[in-house]
Amino acid sequence: MKIIRNLEFQGKQTAVCIGKFDGIHKGHRLLIEQAKKENKPIVMISFSVDEAKVLYTPYEKEKLAEYLGIDCLLEIPLTKEFCSQTPEEFAKKLLCDTCDAASVIVGSDFRFGAGRSGDTDTLQQLGEKLGFSVTVLSKLELGGEVVSSTRIRSLIAKGKMEQANELLGTPYFLTGVVQKGNQLGRTMETPTANIYPDAHKVLPPYGVYAVFVDVEGKRYKGICNLGVKPTIPGENEVGFEVWLFNFSGDLYDKELTAYFVSFLREERKFASLTQLKEQITRDTVLAKQILSQKESEWHPESFLH
Repeated sequence: MKIIRNLEFQGKQTAVCIGKFDGIHKGHRLLIEQAKKENKPIVMISFSVDEAKVLYTPYEKEKLAEYLGIDCLLEIPLTKEFCSQTPEEFAKKLLCDTCDAASVIVGSDFRFGAGRSGDTDTLQQLGEKLGFSVTVLSKLELGGEVVSSTRIRSLIAKGKMEQANELLGTPYFLTGVVQKGNQLGRTMETPTANIYPDAHKVLPPYGVYAVFVDVEGKRYKGICNLGVKPTIPGENEVGFEVWLFNFSGDLYDKELTAYFVSFLREERKFASLTQLKEQITRDTVLAKQILSQKESEWHPESFLH
């Protein structure tokens, strides 16, 4: 998959999907599935806003887009200059000159051009004028509400991982490179791997979660703590610390992807490391039960490969 972060790209008779695509959830995937029916190279046009809180970092979005069959991810910063274009300038410069779009697929709430002045009717009129077809898809509803990144971010912020994952399609995940921690887990016979999440990533509440973890082409069950480890003295930065069941080896400097399956409990401060270890034992029993159940429920295609 090509990754383009400017307009220095030249497509050839492409099928173009347009949106923010934060999370690339089930609603977004309807656009991708429609694009695949065109049997043309698929370009996903996604817009980025500096300092915005997002479900996935740019790297995580790239991993997911590639897994879903995108040929080119065109990530466009929403600069003042870009946002000042008229709808026709947007269509001509981006869709025609850059992407050479044969077809364009958008959601029914799509707006474009200065002041969001263009809508799907505008796009269809421009398509007729400039020579590309336009497909407008209705918003997907699940559970009586529209599937949206805003709705998913709200669920994740409340720790409702099962509900969020149902809307996402691929379970909410965090990808990062393992860094050295305080190595306290080794002293409690629960050696852990530490990752420090990107500051712009939407995180669930601090607490303990049952997780599946992919590392070096293998998948493991595990349990993680997300937060600041209040039982450990000193000021600890927000981190993700995971213990992989049935794993032995060195994870330092290796990339892992953790899928959050279920929220087990809030992070809390224990009076002693002994109490913490006892709680980890109880958490582990519960996590293994939940993960064994989910393993049989979730199709392998739900995960990245």
